[in-house]
Amino acid sequence: MPLIRIDDRDIEAKEGETLLRVCLNHGIPVPYYCWHPALSVAGQCRMCLVGVKGAPKPLTACSTTVSSLPPEKRIEGKYDMVVDTKSPAVKKDQRAILEFLLLNHPLDCPVCDQAGECQLQEYSYTYGNAASRLEFEKVHAPKRVDIGPHVVFDVERCIKCTRCIRFCNEISGTGELTLSQRGVHTRVDTFPGRQLDNPYSVCTVDVCPVGALTSREFRFKQRVWFLTSANSVCNDCSRGCSVRVDTYKGEVLRLVPRDNPQVNGPWMCDFGRLVSERLKGLPVLAQPKVREGAKVRAVPWASFAGELLKKMGPYVGEKARDLAVVWSGRMTLEEMAAAKALSSGMFGGNEGAVPTVCQGQNDNLLIRRERRPNLKGATSMGIPVWGEGTPVSAFLEGKKAAFIVREDLLGDAEGSEKEALRKALSKMELVVVADYALTETAALAHVFIPLAGWHEMEGTLVNFQGVVQKMARAVIPPRDRKAFYEVASLWLSAAGIAAPEPAFMAWHAEVKKAVPGLAGVSIRDLLPHGVKLEGAP
Repeated sequence: MPLIRIDDRDIEAKEGETLLRVCLNHGIPVPYYCWHPALSVAGQCRMCLVGVKGAPKPLTACSTTVSSLPPEKRIEGKYDMVVDTKSPAVKKDQRAILEFLLLNHPLDCPVCDQAGECQLQEYSYTYGNAASRLEFEKVHAPKRVDIGPHVVFDVERCIKCTRCIRFCNEISGTGELTLSQRGVHTRVDTFPGRQLDNPYSVCTVDVCPVGALTSREFRFKQRVWFLTSANSVCNDCSRGCSVRVDTYKGEVLRLVPRDNPQVNGPWMCDFGRLVSERLKGLPVLAQPKVREGAKVRAVPWASFAGELLKKMGPYVGEKARDLAVVWSGRMTLEEMAAAKALSSGMFGGNEGAVPTVCQGQNDNLLIRRERRPNLKGATSMGIPVWGEGTPVSAFLEGKKAAFIVREDLLGDAEGSEKEALRKALSKMELVVVADYALTETAALAHVFIPLAGWHEMEGTLVNFQGVVQKMARAVIPPRDRKAFYEVASLWLSAAGIAAPEPAFMAWHAEVKKAVPGLAGVSIRDLLPHGVKLEGAP
């Protein structure tokens, strides 16, 4: 391997690796804007200029690769390259480039959403001049330009790094963006008659190093330094993208992707990202509800387990053959462990099943047709999974009662299947639904159990590739919304059946017993990128 010297450090580097990657991998600070690890090299911003011995001028570290020299030509008899990142000449170049980028940049930091996450803001303190030397009016450009349904563009802030253009060309493959006009008036623009409207459009906001591209849904919501963050997993398809959930005062304000090479890389789709908006429109109930005729009454948790036992009495044990049990791929592995405990302890071995819910088509990047994040987890836990297209109404036919957890059967069905489901549920003596929100199916329930949402509890999930990931609790739920494994613990205990404590780690221990590949895996091992189960494709 070539031996190079960067400042005062001797480093062995791979031939062909860029100097910028070598520096970053060894903790040597080199500023950059246009470079992104998942995009092609552009050398557009010139911020990463470094001195290379023997070169007639400073070179961009992002596009200069490590090369080897014949033994007789090595510098000082041993170095293949000698690189300088700290000399006065390099610092002068960095200040000049930054001054050029800031020349017409507006003083928007007090109102810019990127403040606190802005590379331009950070580098101006570290590498920039203390004051501007511009004596004339700045060149102004359009602001608040709607270039797509989810992205707002402030042209004045753009530094023409072309990250967004390269993303649309190389990752989403949709190519909506380009550079238009010339000189100081050059700007990122959409092609005539087009908008930035693809399934991954908000990823351009993620890659923008400044505040030029902002998310319409998060714009002006909150300063980023006031946000509380938790690592989690997207629940909107079987990909299970690694995400970070940012919250403020108990409200989910945004989801952003966490770079996970074995799952989603640094990207996520707009549909999964905008779950924060969909949460706002969901009707959420605070307490368990029991419907008797036209009346609905709330039941405190202190007495609810006993009331549930009474209601479910005719459909437990050997009588459970009259009970249709529907679990969900939205349940965590811990909740599935609780489901298996209920099946064996209360439902006479009635295992129930998990429906496969598919919508749209798989794409070539991340999106999966399967809309449940833990369908593979159900298989790993030994819970039956219905194949795609299996009519759930046929499973409900002839049953006297139904127990449905985290599935909106009516909301996901269409046409004749929806009518058949509605008819089957309406004829039942008892329908118990446990879910986060009051769905179409829950509206027909005789008993509704409010569950914590995916963002309100801890859990583990297995995506379609067999990668087990841990999601942390981003928001503390109200006292009366519980994870399903807590409900199961209370229910089993009220029935006099031994059950684990209503705590995540207690039920996670049951998961490790049920999934052989997790027996020797600790929670720490699952952080931050998860673990792939042995034998997974």
